[in-house]
Order: sequence, then structure tokens, then C-alpha cells
Amino acid sequence: MVIKTVSPSFGRLVAIEQKLEGEYRALHTELLSHSEEIAFYRGTDWERKQIDNGYNRLHNHMSFVLKKRFFMGIFDSMLVKYGATMVGYTVIGLPVFGPKSKEYLAKYGDDKAKITKDYVRNSNLLINLAKAIGRLVVSYKEVQGLAGYTSLIYEME
Repeated sequence: MVIKTVSPSFGRLVAIEQKLEGEYRALHTELLSHSEEIAFYRGTDWERKQIDNGYNRLHNHMSFVLKKRFFMGIFDSMLVKYGATMVGYTVIGLPVFGPKSKEYLAKYGDDKAKITKDYVRNSNLLINLAKAIGRLVVSYKEVQGLAGYTSLIYEME
């Protein structure tokens, strides 16, 4: 939920990138197709400006996307490594330090071995859960990129 709110729509950004790459390729194809006319009418400066503008649009967009991916990678890593672990340890601590701690401690008494065994078992389970959530976060980003490619294919006619 947090990642969906914070992250940009990488699917849309991939679709825009593919569109700009296609436009850039089309400029080169037009240059090759009309090279004789361009040379005859001395249109090299105009064609060079068109190709340079297409390249600059593509380069600027790719730089923007890479910066977004970089910062989202840092955010994802922090969230996966530390956020899920902090939530997990908070949940583990609830029986001992939470509102029903007296009932939990009365159940086990002063047997610290049982409390420690319960803590270790629960922490192992929650750490594995945190790792699984991390894998889901990473796969969410990959699915967004795939969505961008599929939207491009859908728009083809």
C-alpha cells in the first residue's frame, strides 16, 4: 500500500520510453529513406536538429526514469529490510509488552526458557514473512514494467 502510493507508474513510464525510442528510430529511417532529397535540398541542418531533438527527448526521459528507479530502489530496500523487520519485532513483542501481557506471563509463569523458545520461534516465522513480503515488493515493480510493455502492444493496430 505504501509502495503503491509512493512509487510512480513505472508501467506508464516504460510505455513513454518505448514510444520515444520508436520515434527516434523513425527519424533515422526517414533520414535513410530520403537521404538523396535531403542532400539535394541541403536539409542536413534541419534533419540534424530533428534527430538531435528526438535523441534529447529520449535521453531526458530515460534519465528521469533512472533517477526514479534509483530512489525507489533505495526506498524499497529500506522498507523491505527494516520496515518489515520492525513491524515483525513489534508484533513479536506484543505478548510480553502489550495490553494482554499479564495473561501471557501468567500462562508461562516465570519460566524464561518457554518465553525465550516462544520468542525465537515467532521471530523466525516473522523474519521469513518479512523476506517474502520483500520478494512481493520486488515482483510488484517487475509487473509494473511488464504492464507498460503490454499496454504498448495493446495500443498497436
